[in-house]
Amino acid sequence: MDKSIELYEIIRLIRPVHRRLARAVEAKLQGTDVTVGMRAVLEVLQEAGPLSVPEVARTLFLARQQIQLLMYALEDQHLVERKPNPAHKRSPLFLLTEAGETVFGDIRTRENGEIDEVCELFSAQDLQSTQRVLCAMLDHFAEFEDDPDQPKALE
Repeated sequence: MDKSIELYEIIRLIRPVHRRLARAVEAKLQGTDVTVGMRAVLEVLQEAGPLSVPEVARTLFLARQQIQLLMYALEDQHLVERKPNPAHKRSPLFLLTEAGETVFGDIRTRENGEIDEVCELFSAQDLQSTQRVLCAMLDHFAEFEDDPDQPKALE
């Protein structure tokens, strides 16, 4: 089969896979008072450490305002706390609290069983190849990325 046809078939699968993954993540969050968006912010902070709202927004490629709302919700649940940002007086840094670390750790534990189950379907080489393909596609189409603070509508 032609490689361009194979790649196009992969591209066609991305949206339904993304939707099903989002639903699976949402199902694993039931009973936690954490939304899919909040979970994404917790993950970024857990991986990167203290970040400002604009930094989290750039990482997730979402509008700053969306991240600010998620950060307020996480703060209300005492899962993140704000600290002064030496680099910017008006944009504090946010970091996970001990409760935030615990909640995110519990969420990842819930997810790990499902991930391990799916991993059994693939070899390490399959997974490495898939990651290479997706990263190459991200790089190739990077010029089409919107400014997260002024995203263009899809028509």
